Amino acid sequence: MPFETMRTFFALAALAVNIATIALLIIGLIGRKKDHSPFAFLEGTTMWLAGGIALASTLGSLYLSEIVHLIPCKFCWYQRIAMYPIALILLLAAARKDAKARLYAVSLAVIGAGIAGWHRLIQSYPSLESGSCAATGPPCSAPYIKEFGFVTIPYMALSAFLLIIVLMWADRLNGDSARSIPPSDQA
Repeated sequence: MPFETMRTFFALAALAVNIATIALLIIGLIGRKKDHSPFAFLEGTTMWLAGGIALASTLGSLYLSEIVHLIPCKFCWYQRIAMYPIALILLLAAARKDAKARLYAVSLAVIGAGIAGWHRLIQSYPSLESGSCAATGPPCSAPYIKEFGFVTIPYMALSAFLLIIVLMWADRLNGDSARSIPPSDQA
């Protein structure tokens, strides 16, 4: 498939991830009750979904570097360092039903989101780049991809990190809700 098609596909996927993130935030903020999670419809799937998002992001970044041969800049490498383990952590945690892995995934996602946000800001305002990025590779301020005038690789990564964080919040609310039901009411 031509790179131009994949570039558009990745940009549309990032926008779909943004819509999902906003929808889940609205559901969570409006529908939150003390005894019931607004994310009950996602019960048992949040870690799988978040792990799938991280895996898709990982495969997308590998496609861009290994197939299209785009050389990752310094900040892109840092985002990869945060994203790649999230896929493994969440998919293993989902298979083992290990809610404690949430802490590790969220920690990495918050770090990755911070780096991706800063990277996107540098692309919007190149004067913020200190020059350290270009010393070891391509400049961080020059986007390889800029679809629809604003969707760049760091924007895509930021979108994925934020959805992972929101899904882990949903997983936590689902877990808290399940634990708040008295044992005699659980089936």
